[in-house]
Amino acid sequence: MSSTGSTAAGTLLTRVPVVLAAAVGALTVVAVPLVLLDLWTPAVAVPVGLVVAVLAGRLAWGVPAVAAGWWSAGGSAAIALAAGVWAALTHAEHVVLRRDAGSMALYAHQLATHHGLPVDASVAALGGAAALADPNVSLASPAFYQVGDHVVPQFLLGAPALYSLGEWAGGWTGMFVVPAVLGAFGILAVAGFTARVVGPRWAPLAAATLAIAQPVLHADRSTYSEPPALLVLFGAATLLVALLPATGRTAARLGGGAGLLLGACGFVRIDFLREVAVLVPVLAVLVVVRHPGARALLAGTTVASLLAVAAALLTSRPYLGTISGSLLPLVAGLVLLTAVSVVVVRLARRGTLARQAWLTSERLPTLLAAALGVVLVVLASRPLWLVVRQDPQDSGSKLVAALQLAQGLPVDGGRTYAEHSINWIAWYLGWPAVALAGAAAVVALPRVVRAVQGAGREGAGLPAWTAPYVVALGSTLLTLYRPGITPDHPWADRRFVVVVLPAVVVLAVAACRWVVVRYAGQRSTGVRVAIAVVLLVGPAVWGTLPVATQRTEVGEPAAVARACASFAPGDVALAVDPRARNEWPQVLRGTCDVPTASLVVPTSQGRAGTTEYWATLSAAVQREAARIRQAGGTPVLVAAGGDTDPVEVLQRLGVQDPRVVVSRRTTEDERVLTHRPEGVQRVDIRLVTGTAPEPTP
Repeated sequence: MSSTGSTAAGTLLTRVPVVLAAAVGALTVVAVPLVLLDLWTPAVAVPVGLVVAVLAGRLAWGVPAVAAGWWSAGGSAAIALAAGVWAALTHAEHVVLRRDAGSMALYAHQLATHHGLPVDASVAALGGAAALADPNVSLASPAFYQVGDHVVPQFLLGAPALYSLGEWAGGWTGMFVVPAVLGAFGILAVAGFTARVVGPRWAPLAAATLAIAQPVLHADRSTYSEPPALLVLFGAATLLVALLPATGRTAARLGGGAGLLLGACGFVRIDFLREVAVLVPVLAVLVVVRHPGARALLAGTTVASLLAVAAALLTSRPYLGTISGSLLPLVAGLVLLTAVSVVVVRLARRGTLARQAWLTSERLPTLLAAALGVVLVVLASRPLWLVVRQDPQDSGSKLVAALQLAQGLPVDGGRTYAEHSINWIAWYLGWPAVALAGAAAVVALPRVVRAVQGAGREGAGLPAWTAPYVVALGSTLLTLYRPGITPDHPWADRRFVVVVLPAVVVLAVAACRWVVVRYAGQRSTGVRVAIAVVLLVGPAVWGTLPVATQRTEVGEPAAVARACASFAPGDVALAVDPRARNEWPQVLRGTCDVPTASLVVPTSQGRAGTTEYWATLSAAVQREAARIRQAGGTPVLVAAGGDTDPVEVLQRLGVQDPRVVVSRRTTEDERVLTHRPEGVQRVDIRLVTGTAPEPTP
C-alpha cells in the first residue's frame, strides 16, 4: 500500500471524526446566544453556524492522523454509514409527548418555528393574571415547566438546536433523521479512537460491536441527546490521546482543543460534569510533570465548562432543580477532587510526595489493580445480595410500581434495580465482552500507576491513553453504581450509550488484540481473530435482532396535523384529563399555535373519579371558560384518556357533542424491568375535543 493511501485512510479514520465533533460542538455553543436573542432562524443560524463549524473544524484538522489501511478506514466508515442509514430508515416519530424523545422533538420544533425561548404561553388569551392565580389552572406539562407567565423546556439546548436544523431542511422527517446522522459520526469517532489506542486493524470490530448494540440503535432512532454527546465526547477523547506524546505548541493546541470539546459536552448533557470531575486528577498529574499541554487543557476545560453551566442556568434552570439530588453530588465531587488535586500538586512540587515510600512502592500498582478487581466483582454480584431502593414517594417510583403490577412482579415501587446494572450491559454486549473489558481494565491500571510513579518531565512514559482510560473507568464505575434513571428498558439503557458501552467495547477489543498478538507466533491467528469477532459481535447481534426492523410512534406527526386542523382561529385548548394534560399541551401550544392550559385537581380537592373531583373540575372549567370568552376566545376542552374514556369525560363536563379528532393506534418500545426488551407494545393516540358549555343563566 502506498504511503499516500495510508495517510489518506488514516485521515478519514482518525482526523475527520474529530473535525466533525468540533463542528457539532461549536454549533451547540453558538446556538445559545442566538436562541436567547430570538435569532435562531434559517437566515441567521445557518450562515453563522456554517462559519463557526468551519472554523472549529479547521482548528481540529491539526490533530495528528494515524496511518491506517483502507480496509480499516473504509470498513469503519462503511459500518458507520450502514448504521446511520439503518437508524434513519427505522426512525421513530415520537411527537405526542410520552417520553424524553417526544419532549426533545417538541423542543426542537419550538426552536425551528418560534426561533427562541422561552415558550410563549399566550396568557392573555387564557384570561391573564386571573388565570395564573387560579390553583386549578396550570401551564406546565411533563418536560415543560411553568415559570411565571411562560413555559421553559426541560433539557439542555444543544441537541434540540441541532435537530431543529433537520426540520428546516426536511420537516418532521428531517428532524427525525438527524440523530441517525450524528450517530453515524459517533460510531466513526469511536472507531478512530480505537485505531489510536488499540490499532487501526481493530477499529472495524469496535465500530461494528457498538453500532449493533441495541441501546445505541435505540438512541440513534429517536431524538435523544446521546448521539451528539457520543460524537463530541469521543472527539475530546481522541484529542486527549494525541495530547500526551505531543510537545511544545502542538501540545498546547491539542490540550486546549480537548478541554474545549470536553466542556462543550455540557451544552448537550449535564452529566458531562462527571467526566470533568474524573479528569481533574489526570490534570493534576500533567501539571506536576509540567506537560506543555496541561495549562491549555485546564483552561479549555474550565472555560467551556463554565460557559456550559451558565447556558444551562439560563435555559434549563427548572430542570436543574428537579435533578438536584443527582446534580449536587456531582458538583460536590468535582469541588472535592479539585481541592484535593490542588493540595497534591503543591505537595508534589515541594517533593513531599516523593518521600512517601508507600506512593513509590512497587506493590502499589498491584494492590490498586486488585482493588479494582474487587470493586468489579462486587458490582457484578450485587443481584445476589442487594436490593437498591429509592424514596417510594418519588414520581419514578409510582411508574415502577405500575410496571411491576402489569408484569406480574412483586410491587415495590422504591426499587431502582440498579444492582442489575452490569447485567443490563451483558444483555446487549454479552458476558464475554463484559468479562474481557473488566480484565483489560484491571490489567491496564498497574501500567498507568507505574507510569505515574516514574513519569519523567513533560509526562514522558505515560501511556497516550491515560486520560481517556481514567475518565472512562471513573465515569463507568459511577454510572454502574448509580445509573440514576427510571429502570424500564430500553429507555433506561441510553444512560450507557455515551461512556459505558463504548468503554466496554474498546476495552474488550483491546483484550482480544492482546490475545491475538500474544500468540501471533503460533498458528491459527485467523481463527483467534474470528473467535474475537464472534465473541463481541455475536451477542450484540443476538440482543438487537428482535428489534432490528421495528419502528415506533409511526404516524404521530400526521395525527398532530389532524389535531391542529381541527382548531379554528380564536380557539383556546383546556386539557381536562390525565393523558391530555401529559401528552398534548406543548403539542397544541407549540405545533398548532393554540393557547393551551391544563385544568388540574390536586388530591386535596378530590381524588380522581370521586364526586369531589368532578365537582372541582367542573367548577374550574366554568371559571376558565368564562375568562377565555371574556378575552374574546372560544374555550375548547380536550381529553385523551386515562381512567375514564375521553368522550365520557367531556360529556360529564357538559359538552353536548364531543368530536373524536385523533384516534390512531401505533406502537412504542416495551417498558420491561427484568429482562432485555424484545419487541414493542401498542399505544393508542386519541384526542377528543368539544366547546366548553355556556354558563347556565
